[in-house]
Amino acid sequence: MRPARFASILPLLLLALAGGCSKRAARVEVSPKKLKIFGLDRPQRLTARLLDKNGNPLELGTANWESSRPAVVTVDVGGLVIPKSEGKAVITARYEKVSTDIPVEVVDVKAVEVSPPAVRVIGPAGTSIPLQLVIRNSRDKPVAVMPVWTSSAPAVATVSANGAVSSVSNGVALIVAKVGDIQGAAEATVQVRDIARLEIRPMTALVRVGDSQQFQVIAYGIDGRSIEGASALFQSSNGAVATVSPTGNAAGVSAGASTIRAVLAGATAEATLIVN
Repeated sequence: MRPARFASILPLLLLALAGGCSKRAARVEVSPKKLKIFGLDRPQRLTARLLDKNGNPLELGTANWESSRPAVVTVDVGGLVIPKSEGKAVITARYEKVSTDIPVEVVDVKAVEVSPPAVRVIGPAGTSIPLQLVIRNSRDKPVAVMPVWTSSAPAVATVSANGAVSSVSNGVALIVAKVGDIQGAAEATVQVRDIARLEIRPMTALVRVGDSQQFQVIAYGIDGRSIEGASALFQSSNGAVATVSPTGNAAGVSAGASTIRAVLAGATAEATLIVN
């Protein structure tokens, strides 16, 4: 080859080489950058793309996926992460000499149970009634996970981070507790009015250890008329003797006596539960 001709094509060769180098993947970008999966039956997908050193996407091929702990999660060729058991693992997306690690955590959640399923919040605006929550795993055991609480109608009722429903105005709101995409709900009916006093029935009850007694609360307005269906906060003065549910179902634990108290909008009523 003549020197003059070689000199003329040398820049083209260098440009071609430079172009080939620029087409190499400098990194693998994965979305999302970390993954928390609630529930063993809820696979989630990771997506990966190849980028050059300038951050531009490349169409060179697809990343290969692998899991550091297949007993916790597996991952298929399309990036679908399948939870197998509770725990932590790392998913790696690899292409030639570049790779990216994605931390994954699996939390075993099967059901979110809110009780009672319906609550009537009766009293002045700002009256608060707590909801109870149990989150269960695939073995039907309670697990300690913080849910996200929301109200479908905040202009009617709001809900706190610990599940206390507070009245705002008359109406109905759906109160939802959500863990990942697993949720439970209760319907809150709000009636804004003043409460003059409460009664709890029966005033005295006797149960054996292991048995239970249902207490009912009756609210009265300032006009003296009873208000049906009002929900109240029930408390036991001695949890070692008796416990009481949010709906007023008291259970005998050991011999003794406990005061069962109902509280609503500043009004209280008390009954006595004797356990033998």
